[in-house]
Amino acid sequence: MKSSFFRSSLCALCVVTAGANATVTEPNGLVVPTDSDNGEQQLYSLFSSRSETFDWLADAHTTPNKFSPLCGFTATYVLNEAGSHFGLAWYNDTGTKPQAADLHVLVPTNSPVGTSFSGTSIKSDPAYTGGLVGFALVGGETHYSNPAYNNVCTACSTPAPWVTAVIYSSTVTANAYYLCFEDGQTTNTGWINDGDFNDDVYFVTGVSCEGGGQPCSVGTASGICAPGLSQCGAAGITCRQVNQPRAEACNGLDDNCNGKVDDGAPCPASQNCFQGACVNACAGEFGCLGGKMCHDNFCVDPECVTVSCDAGLVCTAGACRGPCDGVVCPGAQLCRVGRCVDPCVDVVCETGQVCSGGTCVTGCDCQPCPSGKACDSATKRCVEPSCASVTCTTGTSCVSGQCVADCSRAVCPAGQQCTAGACVPAPPRDGGGVTSADGGRLDGGLDGGATSGDGGSTDAGVGGVAATSGCNCGSTELHLMVLMAAFTLALRRRKWSLRAP
Repeated sequence: MKSSFFRSSLCALCVVTAGANATVTEPNGLVVPTDSDNGEQQLYSLFSSRSETFDWLADAHTTPNKFSPLCGFTATYVLNEAGSHFGLAWYNDTGTKPQAADLHVLVPTNSPVGTSFSGTSIKSDPAYTGGLVGFALVGGETHYSNPAYNNVCTACSTPAPWVTAVIYSSTVTANAYYLCFEDGQTTNTGWINDGDFNDDVYFVTGVSCEGGGQPCSVGTASGICAPGLSQCGAAGITCRQVNQPRAEACNGLDDNCNGKVDDGAPCPASQNCFQGACVNACAGEFGCLGGKMCHDNFCVDPECVTVSCDAGLVCTAGACRGPCDGVVCPGAQLCRVGRCVDPCVDVVCETGQVCSGGTCVTGCDCQPCPSGKACDSATKRCVEPSCASVTCTTGTSCVSGQCVADCSRAVCPAGQQCTAGACVPAPPRDGGGVTSADGGRLDGGLDGGATSGDGGSTDAGVGGVAATSGCNCGSTELHLMVLMAAFTLALRRRKWSLRAP
């Protein structure tokens, strides 16, 4: 508040333009924030001194005006350019205007600039009810970060609450905001403020807007660069990329984010990268079993030799299909190019964070869960509410409040079998077939077709997806018996031919 500016209700008729890029307008038409040009420190100089890179006009907003409190909350008084030093309080935002008893002081009135909140964080405060919180300037007329609770200008051409705080999301500090207040009086006909919003400025950290800090997908990115975290900005929630491109590896992921999986991924000599793993190459007429033939160093179904599939598809029994079609990965695993992998296996998160779907997120002991989820205190991950207090052993997961074996619901891809709650590389069986958790054949791996319950082949080897039934009809022992029988028969024929006249 400045004594020389807008001292009467006539200010409702005044319009001062801050610039074409400003985004906040008072109900009387005043575009804010303004540059009062009165020798005081303005917001743009404050932000420049703190190395913030946002536009003080374009990035001034009235949202977010209610927040989720996180661990490590702080509040610091960073600027005062008014005759009074007003304090800062927080309140549980319930959707109705807070009363005096609902305001919990963080920085007391008459505190000097530089004062920081040093009490119990909001999240740990007994007064915190677990939802969203707002902030208020206290000590004179109470001004709220949420303008819905401010006095309404009923005399304005378009009646609306007065905006008494503009808000900026920090570009330097994560989960941090500047709350910039005007501290003058407001009435239903006018306000006694100059609109530069430098009266009392507080910097709060350890808060996120509703919906912030959650896993999301960066629409323009691919591969490991696609996962992101929702971030609150001046214009709303955006998805921020968290992983950068890295050297390609044979792991079923697009590591270099060029839209191609495992392209040029290195493998040891005599091996090829196939479906996210380095596998032995076939060679010659007798390099494959199970009715497969060696083609381009892979054992394939003869029906697929002349079939060309689009990127991301593989040939199975002469038809193109997705390598993850029909696959149900257990536990935290996800299907990547025909293999179930744990996207968090190589991810190292900072203290207080947990990995979710390959992305480090703040643990739910600090970051509130989205609607419909509850916090599992043991894992610090958001789960369905009925599972929040259920602890399951390795290889099992909670479903509707009950621990269920992960493998009981899993359908592993070709070349994998479910063991101890995870799809893992399966040992070769009669040419590379895979055995499911219940003993049924799932696929023919790289060099052998799977056998269904009636003895028919259920896959094409390369890229074959999991079948849902079948018997363990083939084995290495059976092949040995067949080979020995053939060898014995050939030997007998040789001997017979030698005896013949």
